Amino acid sequence: MGYIKFKQIYFSMKVKTKGLLVLFIVILVCCKKEDPVDSPDEGIPYPADLKDPYPSEIEDRYIVFFLTNTSVDQAAGQSNGRDSDRRYTFIGEIPYLFGPLDEGSPYKYAYGLPGPMLLTQSIEEMQYQVHEAFDLAEEYNVPVYFQLDDCNNYTDAFGSGVTPKFYENPDWCEWVAFPAAGEEWGGQSHGRLPYYWFNWGSWMHVQAFPCFQSPGFRQFVVTQMQDGVMEPLMERYNQLIAQGKEYLFAGMAIGWETHVPDYSINNTNINRNNLPVNSLAGDQMQLWEATEFGYHSLHLKGYDSYNLSALDTVVHDYIELLAKTANDAGVPKEKIFSHIVGIRSAQNKMISNYPPIWTAVNDYCIPGFTMSPVTAPYDLYTLNLRIKEADNTQNNFACAEGYARGLDGSFAIADDYFDSMFKNGCSLVTVYGWGRAAADSKFAASHSKSSPFVIAAKKWLEMGPANEE
Repeated sequence: MGYIKFKQIYFSMKVKTKGLLVLFIVILVCCKKEDPVDSPDEGIPYPADLKDPYPSEIEDRYIVFFLTNTSVDQAAGQSNGRDSDRRYTFIGEIPYLFGPLDEGSPYKYAYGLPGPMLLTQSIEEMQYQVHEAFDLAEEYNVPVYFQLDDCNNYTDAFGSGVTPKFYENPDWCEWVAFPAAGEEWGGQSHGRLPYYWFNWGSWMHVQAFPCFQSPGFRQFVVTQMQDGVMEPLMERYNQLIAQGKEYLFAGMAIGWETHVPDYSINNTNINRNNLPVNSLAGDQMQLWEATEFGYHSLHLKGYDSYNLSALDTVVHDYIELLAKTANDAGVPKEKIFSHIVGIRSAQNKMISNYPPIWTAVNDYCIPGFTMSPVTAPYDLYTLNLRIKEADNTQNNFACAEGYARGLDGSFAIADDYFDSMFKNGCSLVTVYGWGRAAADSKFAASHSKSSPFVIAAKKWLEMGPANEE
């Protein structure tokens, strides 16, 4: 029986005795519908009151649940990730799974957002994203992490208002050849700039790829970053510092797998007899595009032949420029992360798609890498060795793009993964595939409380500070 029915019965009886009134209240409370309450976790495969086994000079280390393909507005909407609890928003589901944020814990969770998109969003669109993201971080008491796009230009789903558009200016874009006689820019005779092709499940392309050495492009991207990202970010971050809540800003990756493309015979993913086809528009890569990019950067540096090591330096210097821009604005070094693919720690792939580890290292950020046992193999010993060779004072790195894929088969596997990361100096582990992933995506992470990966993450997030001697 509902509340209204009980109310009618009560007033029709006109009973005023204390005993019956108490009885009525008890019945009413018992019948009232409450929000769902889950029973306590059972069978957790780790002891309570664990202490941090790997104390660090970095006070806050994070596990970032990255909302892939999810805008800041969608982040506040119903969670529809794999095995998600749809009673919650994407952000609200995180405390539901892992408990209220413990400000004193050495390991904290955060939600991660794609963007701001330096190459596609207008200043106003980026400012909106930053402010909304911090609003949500404060509302839910869940730290926020930003993944800037510095080169891929892969979507305008989060905003397309940027002016000017870099890909309309050949002086700001990469070429596939040095300028021939009569050409103003390399490859002009082909009638258009080479497309930037990428395969994140299926082949697609965008209009062009930026030239990291171009003075005009460098000024453009720095202005985008300063006005669209750093200005609102530092306003909000300084407010959090004043409130003692600086932990609500988990940090920012200032690049997204920064590299120079190569579709030549060096790239084993390209079959020159069956070139990639764009899954969206149906057009095919042209044979003249199936080669190395980077000739514009090399041309600006005075080279007259292809030089891979020179391009590695171009990548390093571009990453350093963006990291310095963030650090000069006031973001601490430990909250700034570079982001390249870390394959060169495990495989000797001499190709510009996979820059050497040292390119991610500079004085203004923590080096970050895409690392996955399935799609981006890595070796933590070699990774740290190469980092130390570049900067002997650098004690940390970030898993700037990681996945649960290949690590969610058992609690032991997932726990060993987190242990290996933090033991070797990782200050931030991202979990991509937490957002609006397709139902059949191999990269989607399970949100289930019974997921071995979720349970292992919960173990680390519940750890207390290391025992003091």
